[in-house]
Amino acid sequence: MLFTTSWDDGYVLDLAIASLLEKYDCKGTFYICPEEQHNRDMLKPEQIKDLNSRHEVGAHSMTHPKLTKVSLDEAKWEIESSKKWIEEITGEECKSFCYPFGLHNDEVKGFVRDAGFENARTVENIKFSSSDPLAMPTSLQITPFPWRKKWTLWWHPLDHFGPARALYGDIRKLGISIKSCTSWLSLAKAIFTYAKKTDQPYFHLWGHSHEVEKYKMWGQLESFLEFVKDEGVDGVTNGELRIGASENWR
Repeated sequence: MLFTTSWDDGYVLDLAIASLLEKYDCKGTFYICPEEQHNRDMLKPEQIKDLNSRHEVGAHSMTHPKLTKVSLDEAKWEIESSKKWIEEITGEECKSFCYPFGLHNDEVKGFVRDAGFENARTVENIKFSSSDPLAMPTSLQITPFPWRKKWTLWWHPLDHFGPARALYGDIRKLGISIKSCTSWLSLAKAIFTYAKKTDQPYFHLWGHSHEVEKYKMWGQLESFLEFVKDEGVDGVTNGELRIGASENWR
């Protein structure tokens, strides 16, 4: 089984993620947008170029819009310009794209394909393979679990177990116990173990470095990466997953 990770937006904190991945022989694809997000420090061009030499840098649009909600001309510009922007910085072809908010449709996918991207990632969770390289799902996001995020209106204030409720159906289909749902780390280990035991093509972890920092999840992330390393899987970038393991796209 292959193990890949991806990180959205392009925060300076991505550099800490990269170092942590390297500590455990893992790789990442960092989807970068030039627009400042969440009032956080963003990666500078020289940092992006260095990151690309160690992992993979992908495009994430120019202004982080909902590509299915803007005009077709705007969506096309966002996609094509982000590819050119990354390539001007790194000096290399940019082959990976991530849809902001995971939102895409046939027109948006067509723009991604026509721009020359070879793969594109969504935010769909609890998946371990894909039949469409331009709608690549993920296996698990690193985010507070089972409680709702603090300091956010993403979940209703009275819906304390919103994250658990949202994933419960898919988790139960895997035969994962309730005991494994008591924390993000225990859930991640359980889902990873399921994927490996059932000989799934890959496990894809994704997230935002600023959320790892905000919700104090560095310890959980490191523990999970250590667990993955001990399982002896091969770490790849999203681009390597697409190019080096075409049998995974099924």
